[in-house]
Amino acid sequence: METTDLLHPLAAAFALHPDREDVVLLLHGWTGSPSHFRLLADDLVAAGYGVTVPLLPGHGTSIEELLHVGWRDWLRTAAEAADDVLASGARLHLGGLSMGGLLAILLATSFEASSLTTLNTPMRTFEWRVRFSPLVKGSSRVIEEPPPDRAAGFAEDYDWGYEGTPIGSVADLYVLMRAARKALPRVTVPTLVVQSHADQTVRPVSGSIIYDNVGAPRRRLVWLTESSHMATLDVERHEVGVQMVRHLRDAQGLASLEAET
Repeated sequence: METTDLLHPLAAAFALHPDREDVVLLLHGWTGSPSHFRLLADDLVAAGYGVTVPLLPGHGTSIEELLHVGWRDWLRTAAEAADDVLASGARLHLGGLSMGGLLAILLATSFEASSLTTLNTPMRTFEWRVRFSPLVKGSSRVIEEPPPDRAAGFAEDYDWGYEGTPIGSVADLYVLMRAARKALPRVTVPTLVVQSHADQTVRPVSGSIIYDNVGAPRRRLVWLTESSHMATLDVERHEVGVQMVRHLRDAQGLASLEAET
């Protein structure tokens, strides 16, 4: 996609050092864009990892485009990106913010991944319309919403996503929530769950649900105390990077040990 079609050049898909031995596939959220991972990617690259971040269909352009795609398109794009990483010979690490975490959970059940990280990934939300979304699937209505208030220190220059709710697309998000919840027991790769206490989009109990139900014997739950839903841009964003690097290194060590036995 040409960057002239985008909300902003930072919303474009990007890859950094994809030739490294370990590559992290990061998947953005519903109505979001790769811009939300630009700063986290820098932290991961500095720690020695490659990063690839696809732009999911219907995102990064105009909110109306989201009404013409669905969960199959998002999952297919994520799977193609995972295939590309594995085809390069790199070890694949999966990560996702919000809906991207749902996609990452689903990929972890069918791809040979070395680790999984979920960031503010919804098992339950504050959006009451999610449960009733199948009744309005196909609606072209977009509910306009004002930009959220951001705390001092939030990296607003990297926050490129849609403002508003495309009602007809919510049903696809609900499908992924249900599918990922059902898939959790089949996820066995080392898993890091990061959840913000102050998340106003995803109910914080979601972090506990993922941690309690994931099948991974090696799993860790990290709570953020000051961050909003967009934790990769908020005041604890560097802590997200620190925790994720620790997780990736632990997974690398486990992989090396298994290879020697």
